[in-house]
Amino acid sequence: METYCKILIVDDEMLVRQGIRHLLDWESEGFQIVGEASNGQDALDMVKRLEPNLILTDIVMPVMSGEELVRVVKGLYPEIEIVVLSSYGEFEYVRSTFQNGVADYLLKPKLDANSLLAVLKKTVQGMPAFRHIDFTNEKGQSVDYVLDKLISGYAMEMDGAEISAQFPYPCFILFVADMQDSSSSSMKRNEEWIETLLKGLVQDAEQPFIIHRLSHQDSHIRFLLNTEDAGRMDAIHLCEQLVDSGVRGGSSFYVALSKNFRKIEELHDVYTQDILKVLDHRFFLSDQQLFFADELVEHEGNGESFDSEAFSAELNHQDFQQAFERLGRYVASMPGRLDTDMFEFKSFLGHSLFNIIVSLLHFHYEARTLDEAKYEYFRAIHEAKHIGEVRSLLAKFLNEATDCVTGNKTSSPGIQKILMYLDEHFTEPLTLTEVAKQFHFNPSYLSNYFTIHNKEGFNEYLNRIRIERACELLRDSAHMSISEISSLVGYSDHSYFTKVFRKLMGTSPSHYRKK
Repeated sequence: METYCKILIVDDEMLVRQGIRHLLDWESEGFQIVGEASNGQDALDMVKRLEPNLILTDIVMPVMSGEELVRVVKGLYPEIEIVVLSSYGEFEYVRSTFQNGVADYLLKPKLDANSLLAVLKKTVQGMPAFRHIDFTNEKGQSVDYVLDKLISGYAMEMDGAEISAQFPYPCFILFVADMQDSSSSSMKRNEEWIETLLKGLVQDAEQPFIIHRLSHQDSHIRFLLNTEDAGRMDAIHLCEQLVDSGVRGGSSFYVALSKNFRKIEELHDVYTQDILKVLDHRFFLSDQQLFFADELVEHEGNGESFDSEAFSAELNHQDFQQAFERLGRYVASMPGRLDTDMFEFKSFLGHSLFNIIVSLLHFHYEARTLDEAKYEYFRAIHEAKHIGEVRSLLAKFLNEATDCVTGNKTSSPGIQKILMYLDEHFTEPLTLTEVAKQFHFNPSYLSNYFTIHNKEGFNEYLNRIRIERACELLRDSAHMSISEISSLVGYSDHSYFTKVFRKLMGTSPSHYRKK
């Protein structure tokens, strides 16, 4: 029986952990990666369970730093050796870890396979448990190592005889349970629970089964099933029983089963193209917990498409009720849809809500509260787990938008007409007297009327919309001079334009353009 030095990797960056895991053929060098943790606290929980011989840890991490992890581990488990990973600017932290018994350290920017291996072998030679083991002998690659590489997308040379001995049946099926928000400490328990349950259930299956646990990826617990071609129905039945057991036990998780495949080299493609794809679609299938890749059929064009041009036209013509109903119908059609990408849908919906708010503000409806809440809506849509949550969010938003249109306008029809006139004619040299004449008002009365019915006075409002347009031109029209822009937004006096711009924007037009 081979004796390996067991290593626990601790780093808050998943890519760093994965990079280290795949940096070496660990087992051929006498080492075995037994776990990964994203912070010191999770690492401590894993140390109790996995009993590593050596910890490879980052210094700066959330929850519990590497410095604190070293202090606690060396206090509780002095036999465990620790090698620290650090950046150039972290020498003081590294020096403090040596006071607590760190064996060695490596600079992250200089990390490569040879230097890492040299440090680890030097460290292991001083450990009593491995003092008489020759770490220079080549050891064969284990099946676990090969499968871990394959599912991560690496090409591998495999011992066909050993693979056939482990997996004697012609059909492979990849099984993945997505535990969603499980902590790293509970993932191990969930893996063991699922493996025990599956191995118990296969005893009643009609076809023979080999169940092999793969390394987990984030929240995905992964198993490779090996069976006869006729074993697929048994595999489906296993999944159904597993989900039922979870429901009875109060656990909520998703299960995905790949299509059958015959070559183990296809493992990465099956995971990324079958499993990840089907799990992405669960957003639109919120009443399901069990998904089968061979049943995922794209129905391009079968669902209702959204007419963006008609939606924009309705907003522009203030046909808000029709626009809201159009958006509501489309989102109501999404449950069960398999022709839409979740991320594209969420982006589309956020953009649609933004356009509604912009239109309401443009036509001077009192939508400031809705405008202030928009980022909370965007965040909630982004974090939504299924289409049902999004439909509830949209219903709430449309109710508030409808109130803006029908019942909660603070502006009278008269002030709205005046504001619309200013929006359309602000590039002209408008004065209070000219606008009053346009609406058959006395200039003094118009000034008072404007102040009473609008949060800004006449000149404040006119200057603001002119300067907002000037800012757009300064950003987007580099070929235009500031004097030209001044004239285009309604100011005949360039120096007065500069004075107003500085007052509202806190800087001059030329400095604003340079930003």
